[in-house]
Amino acid sequence: MTPSGDSTELFIGSPTVILLRDTFRMYYASSDSSGRGWIRYAYSTDGIHWEKFSIPVLEPDDSSRDGKFLDTPEIIHDDGGFKLYYFGDTDNNPQGGSIGIAISSDGIHWSKPLKQPVLNPGQPGEWDGLFIESPSVVYDSSNHTYFMYYSGVDSTWRVRIGGAFSTDGINWSKFPENPILTEGAPWEWDGFSVATPSVIKRDTLFEMWYCGASVRDFMEDGRIDTIWIGYATSTDGIHWRKFDGNPLFGTYTPPFKPEEIRGPWAPDVVFISGQGEFKMWYETAYGFGLATSRTTFTGERNFEIEDTLEIYSINGRKLDRIKESILIILKVLTKDGAIKFIPTFGRK
Repeated sequence: MTPSGDSTELFIGSPTVILLRDTFRMYYASSDSSGRGWIRYAYSTDGIHWEKFSIPVLEPDDSSRDGKFLDTPEIIHDDGGFKLYYFGDTDNNPQGGSIGIAISSDGIHWSKPLKQPVLNPGQPGEWDGLFIESPSVVYDSSNHTYFMYYSGVDSTWRVRIGGAFSTDGINWSKFPENPILTEGAPWEWDGFSVATPSVIKRDTLFEMWYCGASVRDFMEDGRIDTIWIGYATSTDGIHWRKFDGNPLFGTYTPPFKPEEIRGPWAPDVVFISGQGEFKMWYETAYGFGLATSRTTFTGERNFEIEDTLEIYSINGRKLDRIKESILIILKVLTKDGAIKFIPTFGRK
């Protein structure tokens, strides 16, 4: 899917998909040059060819904390109908942004049961004290509990993943164990940050796909050029273990096109049990991409970090820094542990 280019869809991002009967239903964020953000809707029978609904289904509300910008939607369908969780803010500056909810009986006509967010950032200085976004919600019917996973950003712009639980999908309590997924060592593929979780539950296993970025990538040219997809599992939804074969794939994984920069970002995964297939939609600079898998974890071979470094070298990237030099640079930049730079991905 690519942007339509109309007044509310110059840019699109953060797809979230559910499968109802034989139809995929996608909700996604769109924005224009003025910086306002909407939530839009599309549907498909194969997950590849999409028909867009003519108008946004959720708009900014000047009377609430959603005054200007809506982003990072998450759709679920339960016995009560549709619930849509989303990032909302009074401007396109993410600081202070929080997570709201809208409800619907048909997935097209939405109302907001609350004027206030259902989940707020933490206190200044906490791991999620700057803003929170990218919710992923799972309803666990075995104990009638909703689990929410989200990206939390602190004052140093470090991004980590935390969680919250609820018995009604509206009133939430954060996990005392937060953050539940943190960045790796500085030289690893996710050493800069972990973000934008997508979580499903199959039988007794919680499965999470998330985005990671490396310190080494940033050190090359001051930008985050390569985004990786990682995988983690949990038996209780709170304590997680990263997959030993991470990362699964990334920006430059073949086949690669230049238009795929800024992706794969904000993955959303649906498991089709009748076909034994996973489908993952994700955001890129051109719009949305799709990846599929018929295995529980990955294919026969992971696309290794060294392969991507080889592609960098072909493109003239200087990749002769080693782990020790990265650590030295980090000490200079961070001093007291506060990161002095801001990642370029995440916001539109």
